[in-house]
Amino acid sequence: MAEDLLPLLRTIFGEVRALLLGAGRGHLETVRKNPRGDVSKAFDLEAEERIITGLREGLAEPVRILTEERGEVMTKPGRPAYTVVVDPVDGSENFARGNDCTGVSLAVLRPEEALVAVDLNFRDKGTVSRIVPLLARARDLRRYGSAALELVGVASGGVDGYVDVRGTLSPENYMAAALIVREAGGIVTDWDGNPLAPVRSLTQGQTIVAAGTAALHRALLQVIREGRGE
Repeated sequence: MAEDLLPLLRTIFGEVRALLLGAGRGHLETVRKNPRGDVSKAFDLEAEERIITGLREGLAEPVRILTEERGEVMTKPGRPAYTVVVDPVDGSENFARGNDCTGVSLAVLRPEEALVAVDLNFRDKGTVSRIVPLLARARDLRRYGSAALELVGVASGGVDGYVDVRGTLSPENYMAAALIVREAGGIVTDWDGNPLAPVRSLTQGQTIVAAGTAALHRALLQVIREGRGE
């Protein structure tokens, strides 16, 4: 079944892209709050429903879907063959404002490892202090408003590294893109240099340090340790 996943995901991506660039542009109204308390807009829910429908119709086996807007969804009764972690519109605020720094993120896990995948946001003063050494040494800093796009930028070479030390980044934002970085030869860990934690739910927070080379990754970890006072 694994060989069938990538074509299916590409088809779903195409359908969601067409939806968002078409009717979704006019569906900007706030509908409700998602299970984490964040605002869900109409285009978020429409994109998510298109993804769930595509997975339900495209896969014969039961699949567990962890999605930002609806939480946990089973496509069919039975023991799930895969878990699919979904962020239907990563960068919703960008999309609502007409900024195309927006992505659709899908990661397929079995049981807790991504198989297929097609921020400088200050929460508190402690977060700022941890990255002051990095700010002093970086040639340039960029934030797109979409963790998935920022990580894919590391994979493509568009940016050198990605750092998020808040400990609040949730799996639907990074799982697919982290696999793409690794497939491109890059490195993705937590801020201690450990592999990313297995996905249990979308409420778990994660620190992330990603780089295109081992040398840069080591340098980023060292600067972060300095910011942590280690």
